[in-house]
Amino acid sequence: MELRNITSDTQTHYRLEVNEQVVFFLLNRSGDITFELAGERAEAHVFAFFLGTGETKSNLTLSQRHLAPRTTSRVLVKSVLKDQAEFSYRGTLFIAPHAILSDAAQENRNLLLSKEAKAFSEPFLEILNNDVRCHHAATTSPLNKEALFYAKSRGLSENQSERLLIDGFLRSSFETMGALISSQESEQILKLVLHANVR
Repeated sequence: MELRNITSDTQTHYRLEVNEQVVFFLLNRSGDITFELAGERAEAHVFAFFLGTGETKSNLTLSQRHLAPRTTSRVLVKSVLKDQAEFSYRGTLFIAPHAILSDAAQENRNLLLSKEAKAFSEPFLEILNNDVRCHHAATTSPLNKEALFYAKSRGLSENQSERLLIDGFLRSSFETMGALISSQESEQILKLVLHANVR
């Protein structure tokens, strides 16, 4: 499957034709982006990461448009926010009347490292036929206190324990990505995300 790093792209519309299969990666990219599955058996797998500090405010709007039968789309958006950082995600999933047997999902997971950090999720589904599979999920939470306690009880400092949990939160996405692209490509993307991780 082809990997496209669209972090620095100015393009906002990506159209996939018959049997085209692409993994899209973006890091700290805001704006409105559309993924259009125009050909039968087209697949789009989107992995978006946001790492916010200070008073940064980021907004991401993603649209998954299934216009052909037997198309697949997966969107996974994760944010790690500290200080007064804010992140807003709006996801729209559209399946056309004739796009039978389409399979689509969108997921947004937000990790808040301070009481002032904020995350907002707005999923929207417009499903115009019954013979499809669709799923959406969103969570926003602080670091797990029990997991922090457990890590510290193993001799790690507060900072090391937090770092371990944050890295685990981010790394879990790459198990899914690793099944779609080469292990070398997945490792390169993981390094980009962990290197940019909030300190």
